[in-house]
Amino acid sequence: MSARRARLLGAAIVAAPLIAYPAAVLADGARFPSVDDCVHIAPVGSTAELDLVFGRRDTPAAAEALLREVRHVGYVDAIVRRNACARWEVVYDRIESYAQGASSLEEARGAGLDARLEIAPPS
Repeated sequence: MSARRARLLGAAIVAAPLIAYPAAVLADGARFPSVDDCVHIAPVGSTAELDLVFGRRDTPAAAEALLREVRHVGYVDAIVRRNACARWEVVYDRIESYAQGASSLEEARGAGLDARLEIAPPS
C-alpha cells in the first residue's frame, strides 16, 4: 500500500464516524432543542420540582452580571447553570412548594427582576 493510500484510508477511518453518527441520529428523528424546550412555566398549584428563573443569557459573563444583580436584591443562593439549550440561566433552585415559589416570584418582580416560576429540568 502506498503512503498516499494509507493517508486516505486513515482519513476515511477518522471521517466516517464524524459523518455517520450525526446522520444516523438525525435520521432517527432527533432534533436540537428549541427555546420552548428549555422553558416550562409552572402551572398554578404545580407539584413538580420548581425553580425561580431570573433570566437566560448567551454568555457566562452576561449571566454572572445578572447573578450579581440578583444576589444584590437578596437571592444570595442563586446560581448560574448551563441549560439544555446551551444558554446560561440564573436560578434560585431551593423552591419547596408552589406557594413559596409564587411568593418569591412576587418579591423578585417587586424588586424589579424579570423572574419566572418554572418546572425544574430533570436532574
